[in-house]
Amino acid sequence: MDYLIALVPSVFAGIILYFILKWISSADRAERQAQKDAEADAALWYENVKKSSGNSNPFGSRKDD
Repeated sequence: MDYLIALVPSVFAGIILYFILKWISSADRAERQAQKDAEADAALWYENVKKSSGNSNPFGSRKDD
């Protein structure tokens, strides 16, 4: 029974470490996807600005009602 008492803290520490590393990996994957989406959106915006007919305000015009 002593060996079980000696192994339980290590097993629980390993389980906690597993979930922490899984959470970090998931957060990193989400961050990389968000960065990829932002870069694609910026590239699309840049292509649209290049194709525009020389509008001096590439962000559009603000219309007051």
